[in-house]
Amino acid sequence: MKKCSIVTTAAFLLSVSGPAAAMPDDISTLNSLSLLRKKEPPAVLYTMLPADSSVLPRAAEPLQEEPPSASSAAPEKVPALAAYGRAFLPDIGDGTKRIFSRDNASLALVGFGITGLSFAADHRVQNYFQEKKPMENTANIGGNIGKGYYHIGVGMVLLGAGELWDDKKMADTGIVALEALLVNGIVTESLKYAISRDRPNGENDMSFPSGHASSTATLAASVSEMYDWDLRIAVPLYMVTAFVGASRIQANEHHLSDVLAGTTIGTIVGVSFAKSRKEKNAPGGIQDFAITPLADDGHRGIVLTWRF
Repeated sequence: MKKCSIVTTAAFLLSVSGPAAAMPDDISTLNSLSLLRKKEPPAVLYTMLPADSSVLPRAAEPLQEEPPSASSAAPEKVPALAAYGRAFLPDIGDGTKRIFSRDNASLALVGFGITGLSFAADHRVQNYFQEKKPMENTANIGGNIGKGYYHIGVGMVLLGAGELWDDKKMADTGIVALEALLVNGIVTESLKYAISRDRPNGENDMSFPSGHASSTATLAASVSEMYDWDLRIAVPLYMVTAFVGASRIQANEHHLSDVLAGTTIGTIVGVSFAKSRKEKNAPGGIQDFAITPLADDGHRGIVLTWRF
């Protein structure tokens, strides 16, 4: 196949009087030449380019704009307290339903399995704490930390701080903690009355499960799940939960199995409510239960929607 050369020509008005053959070979030197007078004809220059076009300079590729990063997106708007209030009952229904989801099966199996095994060690652990008294000086501190109204206060602080600092995740965490603590309290107290297990000190029959342990674990699990189990958050919270549980054994208020059962229940409830909230916040998230006000000509009421 014959190779053909690419020829480029350029016409310039030159101020020199010599023939075209005397023109310089390098086109770049033409910039130094002065313009030709109008009477003189233009000189035509040409240069031979290589036959292989692959060695020719390529046109610059257009710059491609990078897609906007997620960090440049506008932050989510924090709902007003009134909006959280209107959604409180629907959220309670959705979170309660989430407790019985398959996601919690493995957690319930492990937690309640360990609780069942711990019944055999209840008396041995109780005797150790009462004889050795490893937490005699700190049992009251743990008992106070485990009281439910302190946990409610933490939830309210998170909700208020999120509203004040325009941090939706923090505000959501606060309302999730409050919702989960309410349901956990109902579940725990119902089990206490249903099972009626005597306390180690014989004070009453409200031993199983431990309310202090379940409430503390509910707060720990809901906050940890909302922050994707960040170890900087989850580890300290569950260390507090363990401290509260051990203090209740030292105070002779609960058996080991009471504490483990309460921790399991609280963790399941807290995780369930946090996951329910995260699913609603996800794109396309919907509510399983909703209450919608209805106002029409001469009619007032509410519409209940339950997806199951």
